[in-house]
Amino acid sequence: MLSAEAQIRYLMQWFQEWSDLQKADFLPIMAEKYANKVYVNGIVNSISNVECRDKPMSLFECRVKLFKEWFSQWSIEQKEQFLKQITDLDSTFAEKLNCELQNGTANVSNSNGNANEEVLED
Repeated sequence: MLSAEAQIRYLMQWFQEWSDLQKADFLPIMAEKYANKVYVNGIVNSISNVECRDKPMSLFECRVKLFKEWFSQWSIEQKEQFLKQITDLDSTFAEKLNCELQNGTANVSNSNGNANEEVLED
């Protein structure tokens, strides 16, 4: 089994490869994990639990599945480390994540550049 640090390195590499649309699909999934509650965000969550498939999972879907599995095993510090690395890598994504966590919508954008600090507040 991979260490949490190796898992985070893989996720960061994958995140860098994702398109803006894939990042937008990942946003509510990540928000759900960090909010510790189920988000109702369109049909994303209902589809994620459906196992009937006519075709194999995409590479993106496999990576999201791994994120969900790995995230549940991480310590609080490792979760904060992953969030900080995402924020350092893509501040726009971090701002949208912050809005999702605070307001339940990723459509509002905050341009103050302090998204990481706001996300980590209780």
